[in-house]
Amino acid sequence: MRTEVPLPIQGDLRAWDGVLHGLLGIDGGAAPALPTEAESRLIDIQSQTRRIMLKLRDSGMDAVLLIVADTRNNREAIRAARSSLVGDFPIAARTALRELRAGRHPGGSALVVL
Repeated sequence: MRTEVPLPIQGDLRAWDGVLHGLLGIDGGAAPALPTEAESRLIDIQSQTRRIMLKLRDSGMDAVLLIVADTRNNREAIRAARSSLVGDFPIAARTALRELRAGRHPGGSALVVL
């Protein structure tokens, strides 16, 4: 894992909090890198998600792993926005964690509360 990885756009100051490399794909071959974003506090989940999705689009990557701190306020924010989040983060947290533990790419974007 590399941290503070800048987007590959000249002059763009945005960076991923981290990028996981060396994951395996479904077929056992090399999978694309997986950028990660960490949020300790969800204040405006719609705005925070939009920022992450724009970064994903601009980076040319396929999926992102959003890691959110396990707090009561964050769980409530996620619960309230669940219907809108599932489109951006279709892979269930359990599935993503299982795949990552096995060294595999989760196969799409996921939101994980830790």
